[in-house]
Amino acid sequence: MSRLQRAVYHGLIQLLTPVGLALGRKQDPVRWRERLGYYPSQLPQAPLWIHAASVGEAKAAALLIDALRDAGEPGPFVVTTTTRTGGDTIRAVLRPGDMQLYAPLDNPRAVNRALAQIAPRALVVMEVEIWPNLWSACKARAIPVVLANARLSDSSLARYQNKLPAVWSHTLQQADMILAQSDTIAARFRALGVNDARLQVSGNLKFSLSIDSAVQTAGERLRQLLGSERPVWLAASTHPGEEAIALDTQRQLLAKHPELLLVLVPRHPQRFNEVAQQCAASGLRWQRRSDDGNTPVAADCQVYLADTLGELLALYCAADLCWVAGSFVDVGGHNILEPAACNCPMIVGPDMRNFEAITAEFLAAKALHQVTTPDALKHAIASLLMQPQSRRELSQQAAMQLQGYANAASQQADAIRALLG
Repeated sequence: MSRLQRAVYHGLIQLLTPVGLALGRKQDPVRWRERLGYYPSQLPQAPLWIHAASVGEAKAAALLIDALRDAGEPGPFVVTTTTRTGGDTIRAVLRPGDMQLYAPLDNPRAVNRALAQIAPRALVVMEVEIWPNLWSACKARAIPVVLANARLSDSSLARYQNKLPAVWSHTLQQADMILAQSDTIAARFRALGVNDARLQVSGNLKFSLSIDSAVQTAGERLRQLLGSERPVWLAASTHPGEEAIALDTQRQLLAKHPELLLVLVPRHPQRFNEVAQQCAASGLRWQRRSDDGNTPVAADCQVYLADTLGELLALYCAADLCWVAGSFVDVGGHNILEPAACNCPMIVGPDMRNFEAITAEFLAAKALHQVTTPDALKHAIASLLMQPQSRRELSQQAAMQLQGYANAASQQADAIRALLG
């Protein structure tokens, strides 16, 4: 590896460590020292360490853990996350003896301290969390490293090739196995120097998602609260700037659909109050779910702010159609497989780079609508509201796409079990 590039990376990490600690302290004032690798004294013995940065990766990790257990892997599992919401998500599937921790910053001292305390049998990293110091420290200790459910967009590939390329290429050589979501993604890893002996195409874990009866029942209950006789559309996982799009779209749609209800779900809970202020300033009649979640939505309510955690799947089950947000801002989109599994017809915006292969497959199968402008979003929603048959066809095609990838979790679990011997 280029000594200069490695020195630049280490310098950047040293500069960014105080920023990372400040963010960690803000997210969890009690446990922020875990970002430096200071963990509770009682940790699981010889665990399988799985790192899942935030909510999306945590959901994928939950599917992988279930598949590993089915394949005979007893654990224990230590799952690290970067965000508090990611930790909340993964704790729901952990069992006694497992543990959720915050990931150490990629600072050499923090990494070495974390590895000395966790002492894992292997490190399984979800999706795209490539950390040079952590991976190199694992290699030095003969700890296998797996990049599971690996994804890599064109823009990320270009960034890795143009900024400190020797660092990223060297880091990827530390991985014992990379389980790519698709042939296209595998080709991008090859472009960064990963050889075929360590590269497998194993599908996307999130295609293995299934919705249990409890979620469907919760969705039916929610639909009764929202109003079973009125049309309902969902703006899911919105980011700054997208709430304004949703509210303006709703305002225009009401001219032809006066009973229409918008259910607005911000991506991050720390923005709930900010979004509530936007709803109040919109001039639309609105309610807030956290005020009284068991009260039916008023017949004249036009916007319902779903400012609660853990209900997105049930809301997908309850809605007539949805816009999956994160796609009109520089985020790269969110998981379209969840609404697909809930039989909720989907629309996305132009930026779906985080789910590029999935989006292309769904579009080719006519299982998804993609629009390029907020005005086109309005027209797509209006059209689908008037065409229940089109909504049914969208959800049916999406369900067929899911069936073709249902074994991704078992494939990745089997590959990891084989590596562990």
